Amino acid sequence: MITREQIEEAFGDNRESFKTKNIDHDFVAISLLRDRIPYDKCKNIIVAAEHDSLYLCQVDKALPYLDEDDLGVLADCNVVINDDNDCLFLFV
Repeated sequence: MITREQIEEAFGDNRESFKTKNIDHDFVAISLLRDRIPYDKCKNIIVAAEHDSLYLCQVDKALPYLDEDDLGVLADCNVVINDDNDCLFLFV
């Protein structure tokens, strides 16, 4: 299990977003979260959407199921923490 500090550091200003080219970053991020977080613990990976953004699950729901490698993938996919809602956020 990772800590809140680890996820904030991984998604901070020094992350390497989109270092992996030619993949669907949105699909990869959402699939990773769905694969890692048990359905009975988090039924909705995508909680809300706007025309250019996806609000994903709450940070606290994701923390127990992610490891440092997962954080690297999510950071590459440009996932960040939305401070207003304390959820993972993906600008599409």
